[in-house]
Amino acid sequence: ALAHESHGALADWYRQQRAYYEEMLCRLNAEFAEHLPGVIVSCPDASIYSVVDVRQVAKDGFDATQFVMYCARQGRVEIDGQALTLLVAPMGGFYHVPGGEANPGLTQMRIAFVEPPEKMALVPRLFAELFRQYEAQR
Repeated sequence: ALAHESHGALADWYRQQRAYYEEMLCRLNAEFAEHLPGVIVSCPDASIYSVVDVRQVAKDGFDATQFVMYCARQGRVEIDGQALTLLVAPMGGFYHVPGGEANPGLTQMRIAFVEPPEKMALVPRLFAELFRQYEAQR
């Protein structure tokens, strides 16, 4: 189907997509800084996900996979009468780390931009509150 689209039509579509995701990305980064100061959030140019790194705010021994499992099994945040959680992907398996070196992915999680903007706007608050819950119980 794309073979039948003009170069101009495709370029317009790409511009629209970039604008759509760029707005969400900028809002997400600003909100993370507000809700969880010290967290590191990537600002990708060509992907529709961000990587959140909690190494500067997490207690020693933090494991992103365990945090993700906590969120999936029991982590809940009440927002507007709804109990919500957040599903993110741990980044530990993303890196090839030679023996003995620390895996940077142990404190990193990927957040995909797969929900509409109004739902994505909840992500920084959800993440921050779930992170605090998790850190308080370990």
